Amino acid sequence: SALAPLPATRAEASAVGDVVLLGADACEEMLRDALAKQRRWRSLHLACHGLVDTERPTLSSLALTATDEEDGFLTALDVSRMEIPADLAVLSACETAKGKIVKGEGIVGLTRAFMFAGAPRVICSLWKVDDEATQALMIKFYELWNPKDGKKGLGAAAALKKAQEYVR
Repeated sequence: SALAPLPATRAEASAVGDVVLLGADACEEMLRDALAKQRRWRSLHLACHGLVDTERPTLSSLALTATDEEDGFLTALDVSRMEIPADLAVLSACETAKGKIVKGEGIVGLTRAFMFAGAPRVICSLWKVDDEATQALMIKFYELWNPKDGKKGLGAAAALKKAQEYVR
């Protein structure tokens, strides 16, 4: 079934990103190319649909743009094979923190895949999120965490808490 449009994600990505991939450019190949252009990124922000597969957590995915070569689903397995040189990965999508608890491994899913790929911190969600509320939350988070005026921002946890209070 087709995924419903998320109109607020375009404004969200444009407001928080320095390098923004929209529409046809928001595919796996362009994401890989963009990530390779810098040695280290402050953050990688993905605003899209999150699809959880609790039985096969390595197939949980983020919906990107499909191309002739790619299906448009960036799976946890795909991510774990990538290099993501970012201090923080923000998965601004529904239920991206969910996965499967595997004995001796912990929770297997998107969060673990991003950490395995090189992001030491991941912001993700345990529930379905509203498109417009998420846009407001993320814009406020980045204003507090990574201010554009050059001032030192808050730590990620403090910025997220204040952004949540603001949206509430």
